[in-house]
Amino acid sequence: MNYEEIKGAKPQKRGKVVDVLEDQDSYVIQLDENKIFQVASIAYYVWEMCDGTKTVQDIVGEISKAANLSEAEVSGPITQILEELSKAELIVI
Repeated sequence: MNYEEIKGAKPQKRGKVVDVLEDQDSYVIQLDENKIFQVASIAYYVWEMCDGTKTVQDIVGEISKAANLSEAEVSGPITQILEELSKAELIVI
């Protein structure tokens, strides 16, 4: 998966947050009764933005502005996070 392939996609998050582990700066997301994932805060931030209306390009743009970085600097890491979230079935791209 690369940014150019998915930049027009509108990812949709799945699951719900069931716990916040502040001491570990992470979140626990439950997909179903048997699947629970602990994700880092940046992965949670990206997951939360996957509302089915924003494109991957929109998400990269918002994060680049918030982090004061260029879209080119954040598109690779954000694509990698989206790929991992997709593998875990926490988003549908």
